[in-house]
Amino acid sequence: MKPRLMLLVLCLAGNVLLATAVIRHDWQSSHPALPAGSAEKNAAVISQSNPPPAEITATAADTPPADFQWTQLAAPDYAIYIARLRAFDTPETQVRDIIYGLVEAVYRPKRGALRPPKKPDDGKFWERRNFWGGPDAQMTKIQREQMRALQKEESDLLKSLFGEDFYQQRAKDAGGEDWMEKSFGFIPKELRQKVQEINANMNEEKQDVYAKNQGYVDQYAQADLRKIEKKYHDELANILTPQQLLEWDMRNSDTANQLKSDLSAFDPNEDEFRALFQYKQAQEDLNPQSDPDSDAPPLTAEQIKANADKQKALDDELAQTVGTNRVAEYRLEQDYSYRNLIDSGVPKESVFKLDEMKQQAQDAASKIRKDASLSTEQRDAALSAIRTETQNSINDLLGAKPAKSYSNNGGWWLNNIAPVVKPP
Repeated sequence: MKPRLMLLVLCLAGNVLLATAVIRHDWQSSHPALPAGSAEKNAAVISQSNPPPAEITATAADTPPADFQWTQLAAPDYAIYIARLRAFDTPETQVRDIIYGLVEAVYRPKRGALRPPKKPDDGKFWERRNFWGGPDAQMTKIQREQMRALQKEESDLLKSLFGEDFYQQRAKDAGGEDWMEKSFGFIPKELRQKVQEINANMNEEKQDVYAKNQGYVDQYAQADLRKIEKKYHDELANILTPQQLLEWDMRNSDTANQLKSDLSAFDPNEDEFRALFQYKQAQEDLNPQSDPDSDAPPLTAEQIKANADKQKALDDELAQTVGTNRVAEYRLEQDYSYRNLIDSGVPKESVFKLDEMKQQAQDAASKIRKDASLSTEQRDAALSAIRTETQNSINDLLGAKPAKSYSNNGGWWLNNIAPVVKPP
């Protein structure tokens, strides 16, 4: 390790708390308003501050002085502080960590001051608590707007000091993924800020709906949320191409989020997910949810038939895109009882075999019921035998515990064949 870097590490370990206190004291006395305002204002303040001392040159860091003190490196202005750290051969990751910590020390109390004080615990554990909306749920609309302004101000400041990719670099430093590229990589960089603003405004309006309903989303709240989503979706459509909008929807829409949950057992590849998303989106367009106060008349027979034809066309297109077998598997795994078995570790092949047993047992029971030559006693005995044989086959296929779990969570159809016969 370079002597200068070793010296820096030792100084950091022993003096960081003292340095922070000194910096904040000097800062508050000499620059009470820093940082404040937009990134441009901060840049102006920095440029008008004390210029970097003459010793900060390309050769200044060659040999650190023997009586080096941390206060010689620290500076009340971020740009000067960054320049000194870099001149001292500080790794860039540590420069970002140091400055980010100082900026957070300024903005964290400001954000905390906007949050309503927590109510003391009254000990009434039996009372209902509203946990919706996270820690900012009880903030007013004005407070939430002020919070967003503070967050933007801090973000603009850090980006003005380190560049637009500051947060991506921070994530990379921590070994995390580039969430910006994952969420916005398909959107041109010049549009990303606008898309983020539209999304933030939508979430702000939705927060008002949740606050008004205290987290309870009834059919009227759902209708309000749909209107808000459509309003901002239309705004996105005005600045994004149809393909970009589709990519956004596949990553952020309620339809996509619900589909991801439903497909946990299906385990689709990217092409299958895209096909299923567009299928579900088309279904929602075909059968839109109506508002609770809507006076729209019911569909006519012709409209019902037309919708059925459109649904068949959607089904055929999905089968051609994904494949008949995979569509059958997808539909099967939409059954909660089957998906629960797969999620618990039962092989898919066993679940498919279980569905075959179900169809065979139900078909056999239907034939027994239609057989007019059987007496009531004979019919009951035959149905009971089908039920017993099928239950035994399920036990052999799944194992005792999974079979019992299935009987309690989806195996109701066995009772429709014949009730359980308890031994006398």
